[in-house]
Amino acid sequence: MAKPSCDIEKVYKEFGTIDSYFYEEENNGTTSLISKGLIDNYCHYENKSGNGNCHNDYFEMTSSSVIHLINNLKGKCGLDFDKLAEYAILWLSFKLNKKPQHKFAKLNDFYNSHIENNKCYNDIIKDSPSMTYKKIIDTKKDLMNIKEISKFDGPFSILYYLYYGISDVVIDCGENLKIANSFVNQFNDLNNDPNNKENSSYNKLLSTLSNDYNNLKKLYKKKSCDFPDPPGLTPQTSPVDNSVKVSGQTFGETSEGTSSNSLIASKLIPALLTFSVIPVFLGVAYKVNNK
Repeated sequence: MAKPSCDIEKVYKEFGTIDSYFYEEENNGTTSLISKGLIDNYCHYENKSGNGNCHNDYFEMTSSSVIHLINNLKGKCGLDFDKLAEYAILWLSFKLNKKPQHKFAKLNDFYNSHIENNKCYNDIIKDSPSMTYKKIIDTKKDLMNIKEISKFDGPFSILYYLYYGISDVVIDCGENLKIANSFVNQFNDLNNDPNNKENSSYNKLLSTLSNDYNNLKKLYKKKSCDFPDPPGLTPQTSPVDNSVKVSGQTFGETSEGTSSNSLIASKLIPALLTFSVIPVFLGVAYKVNNK
């Protein structure tokens, strides 16, 4: 059961914690994968020997990080399985979009190769009689359609950044207000999207982001920063189609054939790309790890 009093700030703190387990660092034109031993805990693939070794592979580490996240969020906040699945899929999309030139055509392809084939996902989650990590993801598997979930990367990235920034001694309200305004604008676009149908996974995920933003708004209000209200949810009442529509839709490509580079630049974290905070945001893992 979920804990109604769960501090959402703790949820976003866990994103920073897991982000510090592995990340890429660029130095003199060379990209290095930096990782902690903890990230190897949940790597066990049929075609590779041994458990607990991600073989210095970014995508195996990404798969492992999802299990870490589920464990941490359940243990510290007692979130229900639907919420765990939502945050896990948001996180997965976020980490994959940090590495746009990857081999996966669709997010669902990653599921097939790095969730279904990772034996750790078949383990039963602590304090549950039968629920496995894979079953948790499957409760929201329709969100594995990258065409749908990628639309949430911008608002999620903004929340991640702003929740991280709330702990700063000095807060730049003017700069953060611009970012909050961008969240509201992007949220409004998502709210008006035809996929926002009553009782759909899309609508429920949008509701989660709205609640998280409203909580964030209260935290910044205590710091004398006034953020705008998000629009109310206006889902369509037409019948819901939760099927996974992945046919012909590639990761990082719109149906019009937009290149992955331009999509990442314009869709992944558009609000942060607009502001000078982007270098800070991309270094969140390093900063969290070295505080």
